[in-house]
Amino acid sequence: MNKTLYLMIGLAAGAAAGAIGGLLFAPNKGSRTRKKIMRRTQKMTHEISDSVNHKLNEIEDQVIMLKRKVEKEIKDTTDHLKKAVRHTNNVGKKVSAN
Repeated sequence: MNKTLYLMIGLAAGAAAGAIGGLLFAPNKGSRTRKKIMRRTQKMTHEISDSVNHKLNEIEDQVIMLKRKVEKEIKDTTDHLKKAVRHTNNVGKKVSAN
C-alpha cells in the first residue's frame, strides 16, 4: 500500500476514536449517544469508502496507461524485428545470387 492510503486510514481511525470517545463521555442519554455514534460511523464509513474508491480509480487509470505503454513497446519492437528479418532476408538473397 502506498503512504497516502495509510495516512487516510490512520486519519479516519483517529477521527473515529476521537468521535466515539467524545460521545461516550458526553452527558447524553445512552440511546441518544448510540444514535450519534451510528450517524457518525455511517458518515465516516461513507467518507472512507469514497476515499478508497477515488484511490482505486487512480490506480486503475495508471494500470491502463501502463498497459497502453507496454502494448506500444511490443508493437514497436515487433515492427523493428520484422524490419530486421526483411533486411536479413534481402542480404541473404544478395549473397545467394552472387
